[in-house]
Amino acid sequence: MSVMLTTERAAISATSPASKGRNHMNILLANRWIRGSIIAGPLVALLVGFLVIPLSFVLWGSVEGTKLNFGHYARIISNETNLRILLYTLKIGLIVTVVSLAAGYPVAYLLTKIRPRALSIVTIFILVPLFTAFLIRTYAWIIILGREGIINNTLVRLGIASEPLPLLNTTFAVVIGMTHVFIPMAIFTMFSSMTRIDHDFARAAQILGAKPVQAFLRVYFPMSLPGVFSAGILIFIVAIGFYITPALLGGPSDTMISQLIVTQMTTLLNFELSYASSIVLLLVTIATLFLASLFIPLEMIWSPAIAELSNQPPGARSRALKGAKRFLQPLLIAVETLVHATTKPLLTHKSRWLWAYTVVVLVFLTAPLIVVVILSFSSSSFVVFPPPGFSLRWWEKLANATDWQASFLFSTKLGLTSALLATIIGTMGAFWLVRTTLPIKRALFLFSLSPLMVPVVIVATSLYVFEARIHVLGSFIGLVLGHVLLSVPYVIVVMAAALRGFDQSLERAAAVHGARPTQVLRLVTLPILKPALLTAGLLAFLTSFDELLVSIFLLGRQTPTLPMKFWGDIKYQVDPLLSTASTFIVALVIVSILTVQWIRVRHEIRTSTSARK
Repeated sequence: MSVMLTTERAAISATSPASKGRNHMNILLANRWIRGSIIAGPLVALLVGFLVIPLSFVLWGSVEGTKLNFGHYARIISNETNLRILLYTLKIGLIVTVVSLAAGYPVAYLLTKIRPRALSIVTIFILVPLFTAFLIRTYAWIIILGREGIINNTLVRLGIASEPLPLLNTTFAVVIGMTHVFIPMAIFTMFSSMTRIDHDFARAAQILGAKPVQAFLRVYFPMSLPGVFSAGILIFIVAIGFYITPALLGGPSDTMISQLIVTQMTTLLNFELSYASSIVLLLVTIATLFLASLFIPLEMIWSPAIAELSNQPPGARSRALKGAKRFLQPLLIAVETLVHATTKPLLTHKSRWLWAYTVVVLVFLTAPLIVVVILSFSSSSFVVFPPPGFSLRWWEKLANATDWQASFLFSTKLGLTSALLATIIGTMGAFWLVRTTLPIKRALFLFSLSPLMVPVVIVATSLYVFEARIHVLGSFIGLVLGHVLLSVPYVIVVMAAALRGFDQSLERAAAVHGARPTQVLRLVTLPILKPALLTAGLLAFLTSFDELLVSIFLLGRQTPTLPMKFWGDIKYQVDPLLSTASTFIVALVIVSILTVQWIRVRHEIRTSTSARK
C-alpha cells in the first residue's frame, strides 16, 4: 500500500507545473543547436551590437556616408603634423615593445626554472604592478621624473648635475612609463609559452658537447620565439593605442594618435577626421595581426593553451627563414662565442646573476608604487621626497573627501556590475567555444577576442557614436555595456583555458546517476571551476575599475569614476592626497590578488586530497 502511495505521489509531482517546466527546459537543452544558441547568444549580441555595428558607423562616418568623401584620409597622409604623429606612434610602439621584451625575457626564463614557492612569491611582485591602475603608475613616474622629483634631487645632491634635468614631458619619460606598464605583460605572456618547453632538450645538447650558450641559443631560444613574438604583437597593439601615459608624461612633440583622436572628438569637434584617424589606426592594427598570423596562430597571443587549434604546416616563409639561418651560420658561431664569454654566469645551474637581474626588474616595477605609499604618510602640503615627517593628515582628508568617496563607490558599483555581466557572458561563451564542434571554432574564438585586438580609443569612439544614435549615451547601462565589452575577452581567455583542462567524465558520471543538466552544472561543473571564475571575475572588475577612455566618452553627467577623478586632479595639481588615494587602491589590489591566490591553493589542496581518497 505504501509503495502504491509513493508511486502515486511521484506521478502527481511529475505532472506538476514546475516539473513540466523543468522537463520542457531539459528537452530544449538536449538539442545542441538550441543549447548553443542560448549559450552563445549573449556573447554574439554583445560583440555584433556594440563592436561590429559601432565600428561600421565610424567607417561610414569617415567617408561622410553616401558622399564617399575620402578627403579626410588624404588629409591624414598629406598633413605633415598628422603624418608625424602617426609615424611617432609607430616608433614609440616599436621601441617600447623591444625594450619590454628584452627586459622581461630573462625574468620569464627564470620563472620556468624556479620552485613553486619561489614562483608564487615572484609572481605576486609582478602581479601587483600589472593590476595597479595605469593612472597610479603614471602618477608615480611624474613624482620620480619631475623637475623636483626623486631622480633630479638625487643627481643635484650628489653633484652629478648642477641643475635639474628635463626628464618629464620628454620621449624618454614616455618610453620609461610605458615600459613600466608593459614589462609585466611581456613576462607573463612569454612565461605562459615558455613553461611548456622542456629544459631537458637544452641539457641534452650540453651532454652532446654544446656549450651552455650554444644550447640556449640553438635549442631553447628558438623554441621560445613563438611566445616572444606573441608578447611583442600584444604589446605593440596596445602601445600604439595607448593614451594615459603619453598624455601625462610626454610633451607637445610626443603626441600619439590616440591623443589626436580624443582631441579631435572632444575639443575640436572634428568628428569626420577623428573617424578617419580611428580607421587608419584600426588598419595598422589589422596589418600587424595579419603579419603575425604568418608566423604564429593569432589565438596564441592571448591564450597559448589553445594554440593547438591550428598546427599549420611550415610554409614558404618558414623555409626562407631556415635558408637565412644556414646562410648566416658563420656569423651565428661568432656571436655565440662572444655571448658565451659574457653570459656564461647567467646560464649556471643556480642562476645567481639571473636572480640578481630579476631582483633589479622587480625593484623597477615596485619602486614607483613604494614611493607613492611613502608619500601618502607625508606631513608636507606638497609632494616632497623623502617626506619631512610622518603624518596621517592626508588619510583623514581622504576619509572626509565626499567627492573621492562618491567616485570610489560609483566605480565599485560599475566594476561589480560589469564584472558580473562579463563573467556570465564570457563563461557562457567559453563553454560554447570550447565544447562546440563547428569547423570555424578558431575564427569564432578570434572574434570573441576582437575587443582586445581593437585599440581602446577606437572602441570608445565607436561606442560614443553608436550609443548617441540609440539614445543610451550618458546612461549607466550604456557605460556598463562599454565596460562589459572590454572585460568579456579576459573572462573568455581564463575560462577557456580552465575548460580545456576540465575532466568531462565527471559530468557524464553525474548524468548517469540521474542528475539533470542544470544540476550537473550547479553541483559539479561550477564548483570545480570556482578558482577560474574568481580569477576571471577579478580580471573583469579590475579592467572596469581601471578604464578611463570609455568612461570619458560615455559617462555624460553621471558621477565621475575614480580614474576620471584621478585624471582631473593629476592634470591640474599633484599633492599627497593623490598618493593616499593611490595607496588605498594598491592595498585593495594586493588584498584581491592574495585572496584569489589563497582560494586557488586551497582548492588545489582539496582536489589533491580528494584524488588520494
